[in-house]
Amino acid sequence: MNRSASVFAAVVLGLLLTAGGCVAVVPRAKYKALRRELDDARQRNRTLTETNEALQTDIVAKRKQIDSLAALGGKRLEKMFHTARIELGRHTGGVDTDGRAGHDGIKVYLRPIDQHGSTVKAAGDVTVRLFDLAADPKDNLIGRYEWSVDDIAKQWSSGFLTYHYSFVCPWQPGPPKNDEITIRVEFTDYLTGRQFTAQKVCKVNLPVPKAGENSRAKGE
Repeated sequence: MNRSASVFAAVVLGLLLTAGGCVAVVPRAKYKALRRELDDARQRNRTLTETNEALQTDIVAKRKQIDSLAALGGKRLEKMFHTARIELGRHTGGVDTDGRAGHDGIKVYLRPIDQHGSTVKAAGDVTVRLFDLAADPKDNLIGRYEWSVDDIAKQWSSGFLTYHYSFVCPWQPGPPKNDEITIRVEFTDYLTGRQFTAQKVCKVNLPVPKAGENSRAKGE
């Protein structure tokens, strides 16, 4: 298309300069306009050529990538370190965040484990649900907490014998009625798309009611 425009501009310029063997007089302003149009057409043609060359290079790179993946075969995931299951750390349970008697929520220690049994810093989404199974079935879900793949990067801890994600889940909207809490964690792995679950039951120390709360409760 741009090449045709260049040819057209050149032909028009030639026709204006020569007509029937006689030299035609072309107004200077019109001549300059035709020259600009010709130069613009040539520039567009160069730009398209460069874009086409870049696309061809990209296509060649993509074909090499496809060939490499095909050569690795469908079992390449088995050769990579990926999440095979998740575990909740033994310290998962009640947490005190205000320094006063009683737990203020649950702290979850989560470890993604690969196919060889090692902890890996896997990317994914995390959902934590807390249940008070001694409560009425309609009300036994007492908390739900979510962290996206971008959020959990800030929750990672690593050091001497310490490799885990940690999440603090404050009571929603207040402490449970019973001290036995079931913790259920779901981890959606971004590499494989698989969802893993882990569950733990723990005892918590219920907060001591503040002065006056018992009397108000009795009055109610």
